[in-house]
Amino acid sequence: MPRIQPADLAQMPNFASNGSSTMTQLFKTMGHRPELMRDAMQLVETAMRTGTVETQLKELIAIRVSQVNNCFY
Repeated sequence: MPRIQPADLAQMPNFASNGSSTMTQLFKTMGHRPELMRDAMQLVETAMRTGTVETQLKELIAIRVSQVNNCFY
């Protein structure tokens, strides 16, 4: 059981619907502070969808970093 329950009524921006369920839960938890959630989502969207490195490679790197740090992705 999480220490902070996700906000069920958090208004998720449109681009959030394409994320994984783990990221959705993270952002719903941030939904208690909508301005923080919105800024964090914009940061993730910019980092993952722009730049010269392919999105698929960025996803693989994120998975590997989670594995190395014994984190659930």
